[in-house]
Amino acid sequence: MPGMLEPHQRLVLARTKAGHETAADAARAFGWSPITYRAHESGLRGLRRDAAGRYAAAFGVSEAWLLTGEGAPAGLRPMVPVVGHVGAGAEVHMFEGDQSTERIDEADAPPAADEHTVAVIVRGDSMAPAFRDRDIIYYRNVQADPDQLIGRECVIRLADGRTFVKILMRGSAAGLFTLFSYNAPLISDVAIEWALPVKWVMRDQP
Repeated sequence: MPGMLEPHQRLVLARTKAGHETAADAARAFGWSPITYRAHESGLRGLRRDAAGRYAAAFGVSEAWLLTGEGAPAGLRPMVPVVGHVGAGAEVHMFEGDQSTERIDEADAPPAADEHTVAVIVRGDSMAPAFRDRDIIYYRNVQADPDQLIGRECVIRLADGRTFVKILMRGSAAGLFTLFSYNAPLISDVAIEWALPVKWVMRDQP
């Protein structure tokens, strides 16, 4: 999707997908100047339409995709790791680890995704109407200040290790928070390990 990768990064993807291990290998195979091609791959030199067309034809991708990211070919769509699923009571079931960065699957990247973007998949209807079965919830796995996230939908890890997708509210005392969702009881006055705001939701298509 546009916004995730720069043209020179898509050029690297296209070259490796076409089976050329290094920039030098590709330049040698197609008779290109190694210095010029490496400059295009590194981003030191802008990718003009004539060069993009030449590289696209060689690597079996479209010129438009190299330049803009539109129309990614199969196997070259930007993806992000799916790190868990959201079940009953809006609880997220994840692999263990720091903010659950281990992947169990992959999903199409949302607009403006970066290397910190991860996703969880909704299972069941316990979070309706906000989220439905098989919706994909995206967030950035980057530290955030919970006090700046009050009133927002977040992926929230409690101090006891449980993780939820809920609306973060202030608790009755400093350092405590209350978690709200539409179809589950409040979780009141809990200490949290971290809270990360939901950035994007991809709706399941019927």
